[in-house]
Amino acid sequence: MAAGRDRGAKLSKNHQLVFDALSESGRPMSAYELIDAVRPAGISAPPTVYRALTKLIDAGAVHRVESRNAFVACNRSHAGGATVVLMLCNECGKAEEFADPEIGAIVERQAAKRRFAISTTVLEVQGFCADCQPPPAEAAC
Repeated sequence: MAAGRDRGAKLSKNHQLVFDALSESGRPMSAYELIDAVRPAGISAPPTVYRALTKLIDAGAVHRVESRNAFVACNRSHAGGATVVLMLCNECGKAEEFADPEIGAIVERQAAKRRFAISTTVLEVQGFCADCQPPPAEAAC
């Protein structure tokens, strides 16, 4: 699926390659991991990958994962400007994304109280995904 078709932005071949590498990984990737992933397609210069990431972020096709200095493909389950929540697994590195209008409303209400102008809202929640959680301990009798 082309990122450009999904968000209405036309992407260059390099931008599409970077987006596809992120989408296929299923987890956040650093810029240098992305360089390694797209190197077989002929992209090896860091500035090329960083330019692609900037365009993809601006197009809403990619989110920056601040706590991991990484990037993740957007799953497009939300409207532009929505409060995005990334649930990040500490074990396997998987990222699950969702948007919830109630969470967004709380953040917007708190920002308004403080006269804070929000430009982007991405919340990061760290923990363990269902596959990585240890089985619940049995209760002692």
